[in-house]
Amino acid sequence: MDLQEKLRSLPDAPGVYLFTDGEGALLYVGKASSLRRRVQSYFSERDFGYDAERLGAMVAQVADVEYLLTANEVEALILESNLIKERRPRYNIVLRDDKHYPFIRLDPRDPFPALQVVRRIRRDGALYFGPYVPAGTMWNLLALIHRTFPLRTCRSIAGRTRCLEYHLGRCQAPCEGLVTSEEYGQTVEKVRLLLESKDREVVRQLEAQMREAADRMEFERAARFRDQIASLRRAGEGQRAISAKAEDQDVFGVAQEGREAQVQLLVVRGGKLIGRDRFAFDGVSPDSAGAVLGALLPQYYLGAREIPQTVLVSHAPSDGDLLGAMLAARAGQPVALKVPERGAKARLVEMAVGNAEAVLAQSLASASARERAMAEVQAALALPRLPRRIECTDISDISGVLAVGSLVTFVDGQPRRSEYKRFRIRTVTGADDYAMLGEVLRRRLAHAEWALPDLLLIDGGRGQLTVGLLAAKEAGFPDLPLASLAKEEELVFRPGRTQPIRLPDGSRAKFLLQQVRDETHRFALAYHRTLRGKTGLQSALDEIPGIGDKRKRQLLRRFGSLKRLRTASVEELTQLGGLPPRVARTAHRLLNAIAE
Repeated sequence: MDLQEKLRSLPDAPGVYLFTDGEGALLYVGKASSLRRRVQSYFSERDFGYDAERLGAMVAQVADVEYLLTANEVEALILESNLIKERRPRYNIVLRDDKHYPFIRLDPRDPFPALQVVRRIRRDGALYFGPYVPAGTMWNLLALIHRTFPLRTCRSIAGRTRCLEYHLGRCQAPCEGLVTSEEYGQTVEKVRLLLESKDREVVRQLEAQMREAADRMEFERAARFRDQIASLRRAGEGQRAISAKAEDQDVFGVAQEGREAQVQLLVVRGGKLIGRDRFAFDGVSPDSAGAVLGALLPQYYLGAREIPQTVLVSHAPSDGDLLGAMLAARAGQPVALKVPERGAKARLVEMAVGNAEAVLAQSLASASARERAMAEVQAALALPRLPRRIECTDISDISGVLAVGSLVTFVDGQPRRSEYKRFRIRTVTGADDYAMLGEVLRRRLAHAEWALPDLLLIDGGRGQLTVGLLAAKEAGFPDLPLASLAKEEELVFRPGRTQPIRLPDGSRAKFLLQQVRDETHRFALAYHRTLRGKTGLQSALDEIPGIGDKRKRQLLRRFGSLKRLRTASVEELTQLGGLPPRVARTAHRLLNAIAE
């Protein structure tokens, strides 16, 4: 059965579909309330929106489609998430750094329970506390518990006749029959309250027991209670109270730049921030924070994880209602999935987003990220070598007046400001940007002592690229790698290519080239403003073709002052000033630029 016949025979029922390529490799896994409508929509003429590039490339490779029916769409979501985690399709957003966070297990059915560290929650009647993110927070808590409360640490008390921990004062020795299950249970109850973040209640109980022991003049026992209280208070000083209501919440904040996204998770238990984690995604569609969360959350909560009653998110996840139903089904209780807009919960989400933004900024600025960006530029532009040194030129002028050129240098993806150059146009009169660019490039390439770039980028289109090629050839560098970047559609022109290169939105290559081009533009404008300030109004008028000493004196005499001349309109410069219309327009633009 060929693909088109399969598409026509798909059932109108909920389920999961799997796209594969001609070699059988899995491309994409998706869910649908109607497999027929959803799958056929990929192959009809439709606009994929912000995801057009990714989905268009995927559909072009699809050679076969398989499907699995489910009872409803919630089951389809769970199955989809399982398949994505297990098979990691190329075109899905995959949680690649999934972790099994540790929990602390306490079994109250044991007459002398001990604390256990486990990675999965089982429905066995025991109590589970966690998850602890990162795991170091759990080990610190366990150390505090065992330092403060004499719980047994041995795996089993059967067959033991001597307890070393007891003789060190760190166990009540149930193995030697030195404590009843009721007495041991009182210690277990305090530990349970502490694990539930009810440390204030534990402290109150210990204070009452300390006073009672002191009243009975059991001073050694009272001192032990005092030391336990002090230990708990010291530990509590490092915990940050997030909610006065002692809520359990998971908080997800997303930060995205181009095709890279970072998600920060804050784990709040009992109203206190007990841990955090982060998840990195690369190659996602631009402006798709909701889609990232819609893919992350079901994969994250598939494992044996504790699902709190409230999950806060910075962006509404795709299929939010369906996701909420899935979380409630897995938690066995209602789960509120919220995008808070105000109040304490909104501030908590802002904290998560702020942390995600900080991590994303580090990632984008990292050496490995810059290496990937340069590698993407090399591949996209078919450069002979990695563009470790990129130079870029730009021209700034006002109708040919006060024309300047700039040259900025990026080395290993970072600006090297010590090698920026500025050029005052000397040989060109009038508004001829091509000629000005040619002058700047010839003057730059005439410096044999300056290192040649791996890529010379020019701000402009095909015409500017042609000027660059001629200048490089005249300077004796016909093989110098050149490219031009046009502003409007951000197209890249390369020698020998009839069609421009359209870099993917949000790609590292596009981001790097735009960064270089924008820095060149900024540097040229800054030099231009400096010249305007130094030149002054009267000297600037000398720069305008058609205004000599006689006309300058006439303008000042007729307008009475420099301030009045600066505010004159084109019509006033023509009628009152006696300037030809073309000269008046140029003068008006220059005078307004100086006034900025």
